[in-house]
Amino acid sequence: MGKGATVSDLHLFSHHSRPGRYLRQIEAAAQEVDLFVLNGDIFDFKWSQHGVFSRSVAAAEHFIETLLDEFPQCRFHVILGNHDAVPPYMEALTELEERHANLFWHEFACLVEDRIFLHGDAIHAGNSNEAIRRFRSKLRQPANGHALQRMAHTAVHRSHVQWVAFRMFPKRILASRLLAYLENEKLLNGRPVRHVHFGHTHHDFEDFRYRGILFHNSGSATHGARLRVVRFPLHGNGK
Repeated sequence: MGKGATVSDLHLFSHHSRPGRYLRQIEAAAQEVDLFVLNGDIFDFKWSQHGVFSRSVAAAEHFIETLLDEFPQCRFHVILGNHDAVPPYMEALTELEERHANLFWHEFACLVEDRIFLHGDAIHAGNSNEAIRRFRSKLRQPANGHALQRMAHTAVHRSHVQWVAFRMFPKRILASRLLAYLENEKLLNGRPVRHVHFGHTHHDFEDFRYRGILFHNSGSATHGARLRVVRFPLHGNGK
């Protein structure tokens, strides 16, 4: 019996991320598990303090490759989120995947045994892959030149307004929207899915049951939120 782990929404490189509090936990988990899912918005290219995408993507590539090299026994699955679904990063992931046998990346979702992983921006985007692509395209320009925009964004996060709003959103609504997307894209057809892992809302919880499926959210490393490394058992080889 193997072991797996997942996190999402580190929002690395952004001014409202607090990665120092969690990177050791992530590395400790990667040392112990057989499979690790990085479930979207691991990086935040829109609000990156690196500015232009080229520097941000280079830093992201270095971060991922360091994990791959330091924990070769662990298979890493990288799923895109609305803040890191930019073409230069996708190209970097494709090149990394060619160089490393323990990396796999996915635009929308990943199925592992009886668990499905997706970022969760379908909650706001709509219940199709095309709707998600349109939603994500709005974040493909860095905000490095807009000082007032950055200041307003920081103020919202540090006031915890966004975090409180997400926590007040009923879990059953989140679950119903995610299931609508999964069913519309036929990701559940013929598959014995018992668990859905997602991020996006920055609200950490585990084992919320809806229509016979358990939903789990690993939270966020941003101001006002809390991140947890969600661990789970693998019943086979995790494929």
